[in-house]
Amino acid sequence: MTGRRAHTPPLYAPNGARLDPTDLELLRRLQTNARIQNQTLAREVGLSPSGCLQRVRRLEEGGVIRGYIAIAEESVFASWSVLWIKVKLRGRAQKRRAEFEAALRDAPEVMEAHEVAGRFDYFLKAALPSVAAWSALRARLDPDDVFIKSVDVMAGVRTAKRKSPHPLLASGELK
Repeated sequence: MTGRRAHTPPLYAPNGARLDPTDLELLRRLQTNARIQNQTLAREVGLSPSGCLQRVRRLEEGGVIRGYIAIAEESVFASWSVLWIKVKLRGRAQKRRAEFEAALRDAPEVMEAHEVAGRFDYFLKAALPSVAAWSALRARLDPDDVFIKSVDVMAGVRTAKRKSPHPLLASGELK
């Protein structure tokens, strides 16, 4: 199809509210600079300051914006190892995922945990004082050896790309 844009289905907030192009533009700009002043943000998206603030609050209350964070430069933690860990659960552990996920949430070293489809069940990002510290973390995640069947542990070497906004927000193709 030349000359026609691909149809993008409407996007919805967790509360079911439809996000319009202005909401998406607000999200895009806030993901680029969460500390932008409301007046500047309002001017950039063509809203009044009060209308802009009202929309941002609606996005927060609707669960679209879950929070604001400061992203620390990872090189200051260079003495620690970043590990990427693929975890395969035992067959009988499948029914007890909630317990395993609670252990993941309770482990501060686990920075991210994603349930995935494929040969493994979870993909983790963990920061540990050394690669050898993985065995102690594994023992805390699965003290009775009932959850984890196998793992594939990879040590991070360097970051080739930092986290970026969702492609629908980064592309500028919001309409």
